[in-house]
Amino acid sequence: MIVCRSIRALCILLALWATQASGQTAMPLRMGIMPFNSPVTLLKTHQPLVRHLEQTLGRPVTVNTSTDYTTFVNQLLDGQFDIAIAGPHFASMARERGATLLVRYKAELQPVFVVRQNSPIARAEDLHGARIGLSSPLSMSSIGGVKWLQDQDFVLGKDFTVRDYSSHGAAIAAVVVGDVDAALTTHTPLRQVPEDIRSKTRLLASDVRMPHLITVANPRLGPRETGMIREALLSFEQTSAGRDFFRDTGYLGYSEVTPADLQSLKPFVELTVKMMRLRP
Repeated sequence: MIVCRSIRALCILLALWATQASGQTAMPLRMGIMPFNSPVTLLKTHQPLVRHLEQTLGRPVTVNTSTDYTTFVNQLLDGQFDIAIAGPHFASMARERGATLLVRYKAELQPVFVVRQNSPIARAEDLHGARIGLSSPLSMSSIGGVKWLQDQDFVLGKDFTVRDYSSHGAAIAAVVVGDVDAALTTHTPLRQVPEDIRSKTRLLASDVRMPHLITVANPRLGPRETGMIREALLSFEQTSAGRDFFRDTGYLGYSEVTPADLQSLKPFVELTVKMMRLRP
């Protein structure tokens, strides 16, 4: 496996050398990142990955995010990104339109409820009457968490209400200042929230587990370029900066997207498509 990867890495370097020798200027690679946090936080968190891709692929990488989840998924499905780090339900939808699923993060998505340290809410079952903040109605944490509440016989609008925020960080901050009683998020965005906010919260777990964020490639790139990007991503995991990135974010590393992953996503994709009134 190591030998094979070394050969593939050599092929990438040779292809880049050929491009430079011919005097061609590589076009920027447009990377989209789902707006699960503020633009500043997203850019800061992903800067090591961006630098690695630029160095490995020999081309600039421009990072783009969107104002909200609906805008992002529409941009993704419209092919406005070359590659994108997307929620697994959005990635599955993009796959139906020809996109290639490159890798997913090894960590699992687990919707969790964030409450204040001094909140009387001791467990998720105590959320009757709660005001719950969502990063977006279309985020996997929101869809998974609300579905979990409904499976516990909670009725939206009767047993709990929801309020939308611009990101996970904004929803968590709303808990701290008392605007809502709880926020739905997952472990990894919580790790990217400033410590002074995170230290004032505690977590209530659900038993929902889902595949994590998936990196997808636009079908216009073609097999050769898509393969080079996949190898560049996998090699990031082997670098010092990559190991720090996966440790600090809690993503753990990269993993292959399996048929079992896609099968487990079907109920969430169907719900997302229904909510957006899009055809599968």
